[in-house]
Amino acid sequence: MKAREAMLSAVQIYNNPLISFKTEGFIVLSLIAWTYLLHAHYRAIKMGYQYSIKSGRRKKYVKNPDGSIKYWDLRECISKSDRPLDKDTVNNLNFLIGLRNQIEPRKASGLDSYLSARYQACALNLNFYLKKLHGEKYGLDSNLAL
Repeated sequence: MKAREAMLSAVQIYNNPLISFKTEGFIVLSLIAWTYLLHAHYRAIKMGYQYSIKSGRRKKYVKNPDGSIKYWDLRECISKSDRPLDKDTVNNLNFLIGLRNQIEPRKASGLDSYLSARYQACALNLNFYLKKLHGEKYGLDSNLAL
C-alpha cells in the first residue's frame, strides 16, 4: 500500500501544473515507491533486507545514527541476483537513481519533457510489479490513466 501511495503521489506531483520541481518530486517519490515494493517482496519471501556484517558466526545488523536497523536502499535491493525484476526495469531504476544523485544538489530545469518517457516507464513498471508480486488489487489502473 505504501509503494502504491508513493507512486500515486509522484504522478500527482508530476502532473500538477502549479509545481515547478516535477522531476525532483517524481524521482524521489517513485524511488521510494520501488524501495517499499521490494522491501515488501523480500519480507513476503522471508529474505532479510537489512544491512549486516558477520561477527564470527553471528550476524550483526548495521544501525542508523538513531540506533534503528538500517534497511537496504533501492540500489542494494536491485543488485540482488534473486530480485524479482527484469533487466529493463533494473536499467530504468539505475538511470533514475543516477539522475537523482545528479539533481539533488541543483535544479533540474528542462528535464521534465525530455525524460517523461523514462518516468512513464517507471510508473508502468511499478504497476506491473505491484500486481505481479502482490495481486491485482494493488494495481494503479483504477487510479490513473496509464
